[in-house]
Amino acid sequence: MKIRQPHILIIDDDRSVNRALSLVLSKDFQTITTASAKEGLELAREDSPFLAMVDLKMQDANGIEVLKELKRIDEEIKVMIMTAYGEVKTVIEAFKLGAVDFLTKPFDNKSLLDNVRRLAALTSFDTNIFSSGLKEVVIGESSAMKFVWHLAERFAPSDIPILLQGETGTGKELFAKMIHSMSLRSKGPFVAIDCSTLPASLIESELFGYEKGAFTGAVNSKEGLLESANGGTLFLDEIGNLPMSIQAKLLRVTQEHSIMHLGSRGYDPIPLNIRIIAATNVDLVDAFQKGLFRQDLYYRISVATIRLPPLRERDGDIPMLIHYFLEKCNREYNKSVAITDEAMAILDNYHWPGNIREMENVVRSSFIIADDCIRPCHLSISRDKHIVSETRELYCTDPMDIKSIRNIAAEGAERQAIQQIITKYPFISKTDIARLLKIDPKTLRSRLKRYGLHSE
Repeated sequence: MKIRQPHILIIDDDRSVNRALSLVLSKDFQTITTASAKEGLELAREDSPFLAMVDLKMQDANGIEVLKELKRIDEEIKVMIMTAYGEVKTVIEAFKLGAVDFLTKPFDNKSLLDNVRRLAALTSFDTNIFSSGLKEVVIGESSAMKFVWHLAERFAPSDIPILLQGETGTGKELFAKMIHSMSLRSKGPFVAIDCSTLPASLIESELFGYEKGAFTGAVNSKEGLLESANGGTLFLDEIGNLPMSIQAKLLRVTQEHSIMHLGSRGYDPIPLNIRIIAATNVDLVDAFQKGLFRQDLYYRISVATIRLPPLRERDGDIPMLIHYFLEKCNREYNKSVAITDEAMAILDNYHWPGNIREMENVVRSSFIIADDCIRPCHLSISRDKHIVSETRELYCTDPMDIKSIRNIAAEGAERQAIQQIITKYPFISKTDIARLLKIDPKTLRSRLKRYGLHSE
C-alpha cells in the first residue's frame, strides 16, 4: 500500500539525527527514515516523497550524487541538503543542481518545522505562473537578464543568504523584493535597510533595538529593525558601509540566530528567524583584503551571489525599458506621448552611467517638455553635449569611480530638465516647475541656486 502524501524521506547515516528529525516533523507530516542512501533511493522509486532530506556526507554515498539520482527519479521531488558549517561551496553546487533548501546542523526545531510547512504550502501553487508574473515587474529579455532570473528562481525558495552585486541604479532592492516574493517567506515582512544612511551614533540601537533606560532619551523599550523582520526577509542595502563594530555583531546574528537589545540586563537573547539578502555596489573581496570588511561576514552573506548587469551590458533591453517608463508617464498624466526613432536611437546608444534610475529621470524630464512626441531636442543627454562628452571621457579614465560618474550624469540631466522647462515656459512659477518635476519647492530653489538658473 502506498504511503499517503505529503510524506518526507530522511536519508542520514546518523540514526540519532533521523530520530530527531522524525520527532520534529511528525507533528505535521509522515516521515520515513533510512541510514542507507541506496535504500533511500529505492524508497523514492517506490513512492516519491514531496521532500527528501539528504545528508551531504555519508559513509556509503555523497549527498550530491543522491540529489542527482533523486531528480532523475522524479524532477518534482524537493530536496533539502543537510550539512555542517564550513561546506558552503558544496551547498552552492547543490542549489545549482536543484536543491531547494539546506539545513545546518545542529538545527533549530521551530525554524525547521516552519520552513517545511511553507515548502509544503508552496507545492500547491504553479510556481512557473507565479514567477512569470513577477518577471513583468523586472523588464528585460537580454541573455544577461535571463541568466539573472535563472539564478534568482533557483535560489529564491530556500533560506540561503544572497548577495546582490551591481552598480548604483541597477535595481538591487527590486530584485531583493522579487526574491522575497518567490521564497518560502513571501507572507512574512520584507524589511529594507539602507546601511549608508543610518547615522553612526544610532546605527546599533536602530538595528538591534534597546531597553528602557539603555541610554539618555530611551524612555521606552524599542524593537530593532532586525527583530521587525522576524519570519521574513531582511534586506541590507550597501552593506559595505557598515562600521566594523556592527559587522562583528551582524556576524554573530548569522551564527546564533538571535540578538540582544541594548541595555539588556543579563543574558536575554531574542530569537530571530530571518533570511538575509545583502546588496553592494563595491567589491567586497577587495574591501576585506584592504581590511574594510570582515572576511568571515562576507562568506556568511554570500552563500549565493547574483551580479545585476548594468544597462550597457543588457543588449536589447533599453528600448523595452524606455517604452515602459514612457507608458508609465502617459498613464500618470493621462496623455499619449510617443517617441521618435531618432530619439530612441540616441537613448539606445547612450552609456547610462546612472543605469535604470537615470533612465527613468531622463524619460520623465523629456516627457514633461514634449507635447505629443519625444524628439532628440527634448533629450537632456543629446542637447547638452558637455554631459555626453564628459561621460564618455570618464569611461576612458581609470581613476573615476562609478558613484562619481553617476553624480555627474544625474546633475547634468537635472540641470538640463529645469533649463528646458524655463526656456519653454518663460513666465512659469517656481511652484509649477516643482510640481512638474515632482520635487519639493525648497529642493527646487536649492537646485536653481546650484546650477545658476533663474525663473520668474
